Amino acid sequence: MQPAAHITLCSPGHGLACFACCPPIRPPGYDHLPWQSSLRRLFIDNTAAVRAGRLPDKVMLGFWCAGLGFLDPKGRTIGCLLHPAQNNGQDLRGPTGYQEKCARESCAQSRAFAVLAPETANSLAGLCRGMDSFAFSSGSNPLMKLLAFGPVVAAAVHGLGLEDLGKLEALPWLEGLEPRHGWLLGRLTQTHGTDLLERTEAADRAHAIAKQLAKRIGPPPPLNSGDPLRTLCDEWEARFWKAVNGRVRARPADLRTWRGYAEDLICKPERG
Repeated sequence: MQPAAHITLCSPGHGLACFACCPPIRPPGYDHLPWQSSLRRLFIDNTAAVRAGRLPDKVMLGFWCAGLGFLDPKGRTIGCLLHPAQNNGQDLRGPTGYQEKCARESCAQSRAFAVLAPETANSLAGLCRGMDSFAFSSGSNPLMKLLAFGPVVAAAVHGLGLEDLGKLEALPWLEGLEPRHGWLLGRLTQTHGTDLLERTEAADRAHAIAKQLAKRIGPPPPLNSGDPLRTLCDEWEARFWKAVNGRVRARPADLRTWRGYAEDLICKPERG
């Protein structure tokens, strides 16, 4: 897959913007959506202050940043008012204390989106057209749930030709399968066809294979030796093996063995 040039999940076009990782210090599982009533008032104040030239001049504390506000007059698009993209290339985030954290921040969804083909990324983002930033950024957004499964699954879903977000949300495994099984779901789809993604047994089959793999491989040894899995395979596959056997390191020969076990189970014909 080629990177989606000039398209990011933070700003994918279609009037959309994601601010899920702003500010870059948040409680685990935090979602802006339930707090939008109170946050809107704060964003209005932030926007007015920055537009008037009153820029933050001290390090931010806690889960708040005075640089976060509305990027459009209608108050639908939320983002960083201090980002270079909003200031003719000048980065104004330094005084907040968040600049370095912001610059390196990414999430699994954004990394999956970044390696999709540009037309695929654009089409999937287009399903969310009309959402404000609170809804688009939320973990409850079906597109965010899909991207958490990784780029292979996201591209396969795009191939189904879904016409609206409701049809994406109706895919039976989107809620019934954990994103950490995304690599396995992608391999099942590559082997048995994308129509598997529209069938109720997709989640059950992935769960069954993962359970068999865990039993066959066994628990991790007391000393988890070898190379970091992310140096041997991509992050989606590494995440899957960690979920199956708790390991974050492996010898290349071990990984080849695990993959062989997986392929044997994946290639078995479905029970009729």
